[in-house]
Amino acid sequence: MDLVIGLDRPGGAIPSLVGGKGTNLATLTLAGFPVPPGFVVTSEAYRRYLDAIDWLDEALGALDFGSPSRLRDQCEELRGRLREHPLPPDVAAAIVEALEGLGASEECRFAVRSSSTLEDMAQAAFAGQHDTYLGVSGRDAIADRVRDVFVSLWGDRAVLYRHHQGFDQRQARMAVVVQRQVACDRAGVGFSIDPVGGRLDRLVIDANYGLGESVVSGEGEVDHFELDKGSLEITCRSIGHKDRRVVTSGGGVGEEAVPADLADAPCLADAELAEVAGLLKRVEAHYGWPQDIEWGYLGAGLFLFQSRAVTTIQPRYTRDESAERFPNPMTPLTWDFLGAVFRRSLTHSLALMGLPPLKDDWFSLHDFYVYGNQNAVDLLAAYRPLRARSLPELIAEIPDLRRRYAWVLELPVRWARDLDRYLIRLGRLSARPLSGLGVPELWEHALAIQEVAGDYFEPNIAISITQSFLHRLLLGLVELAVGPGRAMEVFDGLMAGCETKTAVVNRELHGLALLAARDEALRRELIERGGRAAWDGGELAGHREFAGRLARFLDDHGHREIDMDYSVPTWSGQPWVVLDTIALILRQPSPADPEGTAREQRLRFAEVEVAFLAGLPEGVRFFFRELIRLARTYTTLDDVEHYQTTRINPVARDVAIEMGRRLVEAGILDVPEDVFFFRRADLESLVAEFPPRDPATYRARALAARRGYERARGSSPPWALGGDGEGRPAAGDEAAGRVLKGIPGSPGSAQAPCFLVHGPDDFARFPAGSILVARTTNPAWTSLFYSAAGLIAESGGPLSHGAVTAREMGLPAVMSVRGVMGRLHDGDVVSIDGARGTVSLEGR
Repeated sequence: MDLVIGLDRPGGAIPSLVGGKGTNLATLTLAGFPVPPGFVVTSEAYRRYLDAIDWLDEALGALDFGSPSRLRDQCEELRGRLREHPLPPDVAAAIVEALEGLGASEECRFAVRSSSTLEDMAQAAFAGQHDTYLGVSGRDAIADRVRDVFVSLWGDRAVLYRHHQGFDQRQARMAVVVQRQVACDRAGVGFSIDPVGGRLDRLVIDANYGLGESVVSGEGEVDHFELDKGSLEITCRSIGHKDRRVVTSGGGVGEEAVPADLADAPCLADAELAEVAGLLKRVEAHYGWPQDIEWGYLGAGLFLFQSRAVTTIQPRYTRDESAERFPNPMTPLTWDFLGAVFRRSLTHSLALMGLPPLKDDWFSLHDFYVYGNQNAVDLLAAYRPLRARSLPELIAEIPDLRRRYAWVLELPVRWARDLDRYLIRLGRLSARPLSGLGVPELWEHALAIQEVAGDYFEPNIAISITQSFLHRLLLGLVELAVGPGRAMEVFDGLMAGCETKTAVVNRELHGLALLAARDEALRRELIERGGRAAWDGGELAGHREFAGRLARFLDDHGHREIDMDYSVPTWSGQPWVVLDTIALILRQPSPADPEGTAREQRLRFAEVEVAFLAGLPEGVRFFFRELIRLARTYTTLDDVEHYQTTRINPVARDVAIEMGRRLVEAGILDVPEDVFFFRRADLESLVAEFPPRDPATYRARALAARRGYERARGSSPPWALGGDGEGRPAAGDEAAGRVLKGIPGSPGSAQAPCFLVHGPDDFARFPAGSILVARTTNPAWTSLFYSAAGLIAESGGPLSHGAVTAREMGLPAVMSVRGVMGRLHDGDVVSIDGARGTVSLEGR
């Protein structure tokens, strides 16, 4: 096993061996960045050092984790005893050999820095806990400092953190980076985004004279610059009074005064600032993720000392991401349960994907509407999972891609394996009689449902993100192969005919419609009176074959959601919605043939795939075939996981309504549905003291929330919260308000009257040949597309349900037209251009 690994050694960037910092520096060195030469004393060397100490286990067994002051004293004593032990002779010899390999004399200075194998996983928990030594010279001194870094792993904060996280103290490992010390005359840090202002289009650079420690420590004034990421134009320049600088000295480093004529002058010329900015952008492009770097100048030479992924950025909440998933107001209780599941899934999914953690929520509830952290969304959307910019570069990168993304192949298999467990557990919960349970037992039942949902949903955000990544990656690589002019056409052909659960459900709906069409009385009943009247009037009893098929359909798919809010019944709770959808199909002049459409789409895929692969170099043909297969697999999986996710909705609603009935009986609520207006914490408190001593307080909270929810239902929420407004120009800014701008969703054009669809209650009234206008669409709305001339949506993008469905059916679609539900009215004639993403108002 290696005791020392050079930063320039191919294949040496192994986190378990060289730690987080060592991995980054080795990766950057091999990528050609200006990293000072050096090596890593590996975690194996640390293990050898620790194995030679026979009293350590006894000392660890005596640690008092219940007393912080005693633990601090114990760890200080432990570190003192460890410092008495020199490095094993083979480790010391390996360090000397590595120094000789660098041509180091006794006078050469080195930086000796920690690289714990746990520090990246623990995020900020280890920041500043492990020692760093600068300006070290002499072989013996360097070996001693390596040992001291080893010993710093046993600080009381680090020991306590490992204890609370359940890590075995003996399994913690430390590697040590040893690098040539650059005696910088100017240095600093840089962020490839603005983490404070939440701007992803900004670079932020801080600088001072001397070494970068004066900037990192934050103990004095520095020069601060902000630059536009695209043009590198300086948008903010703040020159500090820099009276002290850190420099190398005889014993390592020290401080000295900055000459008076330099203290208030910029320490970087504009050309140097542009060079640092360019380095920042290249490092970010290399990792495909925003980076925080440490850099320094020695004369005209620019060096890179460190790079870390940015994990904290000011959130920017908008409706861009959430308006499609959550178009309507959300009841507080539903959101408290859903939000917890989303947080758990996001943490798990990012770790699974090898992406840095995000410390802010993906979604947040504001005034009953769900807002998405747009900065988090944009960060993930900008992530580039490969570095190749040409087909030859792709061929060279394929082995690394297979290693880094093996989990992409494994995830669908694991998800399918775990699906059975989810369905079995959910079935048991669904079968439990609720009427005999008391209020505390009902609450425990609700928590059990959330636990089952959370276990199942853990990888599902990873599935959605991966599906988006694969689509963007495939589209980008298709563009490399066929050019930008044909890329979208070929891409759509490669994605055509993906088998989804939504397509299966829609084919069954059309089968029900064909059955109803053969029964003239039933057909007339559904078209003329509507689904609600037919259901409530018991009219289906006289149409036994249709009623039987409908009952089976609801058994199979009745959990299909109309809204993600548990307070809204699913198809099984509102079966007339299904009947209205069938009536919509019946009103079409020439009924669509979804089976025929599916066959045509599959044929199109087969023809496009064969022609596309035949035109590729042999070296990438198999890679592309696998990438196409994965993109299609994840398209199917993303749809199926959503279909299975919503099985929880009727189960969660049932227990909430039963809880609401008990609270009505106790005089706390007026109707059972009002239970959804409690926050989880309030309901938890109510359950803990049930019956409550002050029921009026709980009642007032639920009624106030219900009034707020009703107000929210009657208004359109602001698109963005705080900050500088909505970001993109709002709908209607162009051409004096006659042209609304959105995002291209599906090519083509159409001119027709609008019809605004707010929900399933509007399905039965949708006029064939109209432009469908909606906040968003979901799979349950697909039948509307057969009657529509085009789609305008307030949310979503080219990969959203509405856009994908529109492309498959050859309908033009414009997505993310902000405020369109408030700008257009039923009967307004508009022209839509799906390729340009515009909507033109023509009149009435």
